[in-house]
Amino acid sequence: MVIWILLASLVLLGLLSWLLSKFLSHKGQPPLDAAEQNSLTDDDACCGQHLVCEQDSLLYQGEEIVYYDDEELDAYKGLAADSYSETQIKSFEEVFYSLQDSDMAGWLRSLQLREISLPLELRDEALMIVSERRQHIQ
Repeated sequence: MVIWILLASLVLLGLLSWLLSKFLSHKGQPPLDAAEQNSLTDDDACCGQHLVCEQDSLLYQGEEIVYYDDEELDAYKGLAADSYSETQIKSFEEVFYSLQDSDMAGWLRSLQLREISLPLELRDEALMIVSERRQHIQ
């Protein structure tokens, strides 16, 4: 009988800790833009080829904004990444799919400087391209 009580208590404790970790991970999670910077710009990940690393870095590197034939995206300044309509997402996709992989980090940096959030539908793919390029260079 005591074993069943201990076992039930252990299962209950495990369930509560799992729920608590899920709740805390979503509540205290930084905005995705900050997470992108933290995960993709660690100094420890630098390959030693500084020109290449600087090109692939998503960190703020000055006030110069480089446009990638995407001036029309300035209209979306300040919008949340999850609030774009299908038409607006298509505007981003036109630029996104015309970029070379080597331009992706610069374009993302340009969007950050212009305070334009990348739609969630494109975010994972863009980060994957930058990450793969960094791994390929190293």
